[in-house]
Amino acid sequence: MKKTILCLLLFVLVSTCFVTNAMAVPKITGIHGGYGVTATVEDARGLEWRIGIRGPYMIYGTITEGFISSTNTTIQTPLYPPALGVGKITIRVTIDRIILPDVIEVRTAFMLGPYVLFVHNIPS
Repeated sequence: MKKTILCLLLFVLVSTCFVTNAMAVPKITGIHGGYGVTATVEDARGLEWRIGIRGPYMIYGTITEGFISSTNTTIQTPLYPPALGVGKITIRVTIDRIILPDVIEVRTAFMLGPYVLFVHNIPS
């Protein structure tokens, strides 16, 4: 009985790996500043997204969430109420598949009120 259950679990695990390889891999192709944060996403239809802004002097709007409805789309923080802060910030854009994060991109920037300036990659 234990061998049968073990074989079934192994079969399910291997078949899941083959199914996920055939699916398109979502990508975050760009993160831009301006009035809030904007990110361009490809091949992520039906997945959830999250933009998190963290910094020592954040006043409002640290996390924004949503659902991606088209294959190639642009996601952004809301225009009203805007995220507000002053100083150096860290931007984290996440695409979630079910519960676990699938793609994570992290950038640093400078925030002055609702404006995000000088977006840079974090050196590895």
